Amino acid sequence: MKRTILIIILALAIGATVLLAGDGVVSQGFVPLSFSRAITFDSPLLYPSWLAAGDLAPDGFPSIAVVSPDNTETPLEYALGKGNGHFRAWRNNDNVGNAPGFVLLADVYGDGNLDAITTDVGGNDLFVASGDGKGHLYGGKRLLVGGVEATFIAALGDLNGDGIPDIVGTTDSGIFVILGKGDRKFAKAVTFSSGGQNPYGIAVGDLNHDGIPDLVVANNGQYSGNHGSVAVLLGRGNGTFSKPVHYLSGARPSELVLGDFNGDGNLDMAVVGEAERVHALMGKGDGTFSSPKSYRAGLAPHAIAAADFNGDGKLDLAVAAANVSILLGNGDGTFQLPIGLPADGHHPTQLTLADFNHDGKPDIATVNGDSTISIFLNTTRFAPTPHIH
Repeated sequence: MKRTILIIILALAIGATVLLAGDGVVSQGFVPLSFSRAITFDSPLLYPSWLAAGDLAPDGFPSIAVVSPDNTETPLEYALGKGNGHFRAWRNNDNVGNAPGFVLLADVYGDGNLDAITTDVGGNDLFVASGDGKGHLYGGKRLLVGGVEATFIAALGDLNGDGIPDIVGTTDSGIFVILGKGDRKFAKAVTFSSGGQNPYGIAVGDLNHDGIPDLVVANNGQYSGNHGSVAVLLGRGNGTFSKPVHYLSGARPSELVLGDFNGDGNLDMAVVGEAERVHALMGKGDGTFSSPKSYRAGLAPHAIAAADFNGDGKLDLAVAAANVSILLGNGDGTFQLPIGLPADGHHPTQLTLADFNHDGKPDIATVNGDSTISIFLNTTRFAPTPHIH
């Protein structure tokens, strides 16, 4: 009990709220939020760098996939979900490069099955492992990105309006675009500048309501001199983009997420970086953004995702910091003080969201610095949906 009291005192001292997982409920703005105590188990990979979730079977239960650049024998491992926050035996794929630092489960080939995209922190390529829709990821199609030394984060979108998914992502020197040609074929990668130094996080969305995907990129900058910025690149509808427009978003921005945080129908962005803050920039609907407002996010935030965690119809934020912090959204583009989910000393390094127990609520999965994986099941009692007669 003394240790719990001390944790709460320290959290209040830095302007945070601690959620005692298990049977505790914390009320923020009269809306309760609760999560079960984390289900934590060993990762099949040493020092996993990224975690993705998606229904590989598909049976309605999300699977998880992890990668690590420190495991060259089986760099991609994945496991099918049981629907209760636990998973079946691990399967592996060793055809995804030597040093994958990122993984995304998405339908790359447009056949209704989830595939796995992995990037390579030690090479000028990325790989696509094909999903068979029955829980397996086969092979690994190598896609070269010329003139770079590493690939980092990737996203999927139809960048040229042909109905075929394309791949876009960040490298050590800029941005790459690989247009899909259909029939599991791709065009040659095209690279261009992000307008800043050390780009890392990237997201795709229609920022100006023209039906064409646009890009936002976190340029991490340098420790001295240029401390980084967020760049917005508007799509032209042919797989190319306009020159980047920069916005300040705190020192050394690393990852970001898009979402409509103030309910005006325009995409906004939230960014994490070096400071103990989340920076939120409201979209104006024309591809431009307002000045950032910052919110406490916990110690050393480095990953971020958005979902409605308490069922009030307003987007919230989940941040991987010293623990997992949740910032409940007020629906007007502002956020409440962070609520910390106890990480029990496992120190999350990345997170992803999925409904792991099939109850209609977003849950959280993290990979941790001690080579473990944690699943936080959302036990919040959502308000009942009103019936229209």
